[in-house]
Amino acid sequence: MCHGDYIRFLVATEADPALRVALRRASRGLLTLGDLVDFAAGHGYRFTEADIPLAVAQPVACGTD
Repeated sequence: MCHGDYIRFLVATEADPALRVALRRASRGLLTLGDLVDFAAGHGYRFTEADIPLAVAQPVACGTD
């Protein structure tokens, strides 16, 4: 797989209102990258955890400068 598959999923979440709503509804249960991969697979998008740039997935802590 490649980052491109993940990028296509991100673009689709913006372009497809039904997918956007489904993602919002599922968001509380998406606790890991694997959860996001499984959600995307359930909607026809195939990528792995390794395809998600980790910098995007890392929470930004406030006041850690």
